[in-house]
Amino acid sequence: MTAADGGEAKSDGAAGPNAGPGVASPLNTASLGLSLNSPQAVLPGLLISSFSVETSESTLKRQGVTHIVQVGIELHPSHLGKFKYLTVPVQDTEGADLVGQLQPILEFIDAARASGGVVLVHCMMGISRSASVCIAYLMWKERLEFVAAAERVYAARPCISPNPGFVLQLLEWERGGREFGGWKPWSRHRFLDSLEDAGGIQGAAFEAVMTAAGVSLAELEKAGGMAGGYGGGGLGTVSGMGLIVPSPAPPKRRPMPTKLSDRLCVIS
Repeated sequence: MTAADGGEAKSDGAAGPNAGPGVASPLNTASLGLSLNSPQAVLPGLLISSFSVETSESTLKRQGVTHIVQVGIELHPSHLGKFKYLTVPVQDTEGADLVGQLQPILEFIDAARASGGVVLVHCMMGISRSASVCIAYLMWKERLEFVAAAERVYAARPCISPNPGFVLQLLEWERGGREFGGWKPWSRHRFLDSLEDAGGIQGAAFEAVMTAAGVSLAELEKAGGMAGGYGGGGLGTVSGMGLIVPSPAPPKRRPMPTKLSDRLCVIS
């Protein structure tokens, strides 16, 4: 996990040096309505997106971003010296220990917001890793249960789908009082052991956990798409932050594997 300080952004920039083949050109609000690459506000001062937003300095400036949390082993800062970064090398696999790395992430977000800053949390697609971090922040900051926190993040960005390993970790972290001191490092072995209590891989899927808790993601998406501001997916404005573009439509997810012998991983 690495942190880097930055100063005030002074000029617009194109895609960063970590952009590879097939990476979209710098974003603009007119083209983001149905894209995964649009930023959404989870809370005042807390945005979530895919990596593409981070590569566009003009988009970051337009949203008032001052701090950036990159959640991914493959991610690197595009604008060192212009924003304050925290880069967390987490893979999007069910055996990756996310909770074990949460404390400095949550403290970084909280300090930035307390100072009047705006934090962008992103992974590659803004679906699994960054969503899990935003859910964890709500659980920690507002003492919400996993399901209530996930509802809030889903209402803001209805394409999120944390991988089953992250879901099971956050549920276990909740049962442990959202404390870090006694956390036992997560692993693929712990994930497989936890599946039995969850009713198998299908029962550990984000959509299944939310449905079992009585949450209709379809209704939440519909309600969020009609609302503005925080917690809603509609077009909203944030004082000092500029325009928050509409939430994207949720993508079609590939079916989860039904056998433990299958490869247990999803994209983020």
